[in-house]
Amino acid sequence: MKNLFCLISLLFLIFSCTQKEQKNVLTLWHVGSEEEAQIIKSLADKYFTPQAGISVMCESISWSEAHTKYLTAIAGEVLPDLGTMGLTWAAEFGHKGAMVELSERFPNDVKLLKENIFSSIWNSSEIKGKVYGIPFDLTVQLIYYRKDIISKSPQTWQELEEVLKDLNKQNKKMMIVWGSLDWIGFSPFLWQAGGDYYNKEGTKSIINSKQAQVALKFFSDLYNKYNVPRSAENFGAGFRSGEFPIGMCGNWLINSFPYEMPELEGKWSIALLPKGPSGKRTSFIGGRVIGIFKTSKNIDKAFEFIKFLSKPEIQKELYIEVAKTKNVYLPPNINIWKELPIKEEFRKVLFEQIKEAKGPPAVLGWDDSTKYVVEAIQNVVVGGKPVEEELKKCEEKLNQHIVK
Repeated sequence: MKNLFCLISLLFLIFSCTQKEQKNVLTLWHVGSEEEAQIIKSLADKYFTPQAGISVMCESISWSEAHTKYLTAIAGEVLPDLGTMGLTWAAEFGHKGAMVELSERFPNDVKLLKENIFSSIWNSSEIKGKVYGIPFDLTVQLIYYRKDIISKSPQTWQELEEVLKDLNKQNKKMMIVWGSLDWIGFSPFLWQAGGDYYNKEGTKSIINSKQAQVALKFFSDLYNKYNVPRSAENFGAGFRSGEFPIGMCGNWLINSFPYEMPELEGKWSIALLPKGPSGKRTSFIGGRVIGIFKTSKNIDKAFEFIKFLSKPEIQKELYIEVAKTKNVYLPPNINIWKELPIKEEFRKVLFEQIKEAKGPPAVLGWDDSTKYVVEAIQNVVVGGKPVEEELKKCEEKLNQHIVK
């Protein structure tokens, strides 16, 4: 009897402590580096906890294991309160019933957040009017070029071809660093040609359009006619030596290049992507969103933390601290951009390119369909298969995998 009383008392104590812990602590899984997770935790300790009366525990998860870990946690219903994740993941997890639909629970706040965030990144996080994740940060594809080798960054596809012809005569090349022979590398050319993966409603694939055919033919020519390497390796070394004086990559090199090659100070810059046949310079934009899991006992407090992280002054401090680790993501809040410690010539290009950018399609089933796009790209570029034939097969597969 005494033992039974002790057991009941112990269980009551454990339950009480668990309830207290759930009430006073927010748990966050952060897809990214440990340094980033610690910076988020430090900002929470410094500003959020004293005001909200709730502490924040932040655990980092590597990109390579994050998606699987989330799916496993969803299946077992052992989830944190919040999580940062890939742009399209929140919609996927929300469709599985695992995440809070934020625009339904916090309509006015979500509307205000949307007004202050770049639409280019927001559009990939909202699906059919539902918002399961708020943009946490972003990264955008740009042109990097050596000003001492290329006098002016190409403004159109035609100018790009002329630059590449001239470089090839000098045994120099361009490199597509972020994306390479992948859908991310191909996407800007698709959009610049006026094509897209799906119709505006996201109900049907339109990848086999005339515009897409033009884009894939041009993309193939970059590799097979103008000698763009099929493997995106050692761009930094090639940029330094002059072998690759032009390349397409994400904004993170802006911070790393000055440390890696100080001797090139003033000899390189960034530029907007060239205009395609549509007259657009559309670039690829990526990043992370942050959302709340339905199993959380602190949904309201969790959303307060999301709003806290979205404040301009917090985004500025987050950017500054994360930049020190060379893990550079950009803040999605438009209002903070004039205050960011970025070289003015770079800030202008970044701001303009982010406005003219697109992220992954906000279509359920897209993540499982990217392999078919990659297959089509590589069959054309590497295998020499007909463009229209490959895009036709790709379109059929994309349509089969749209989740209604």
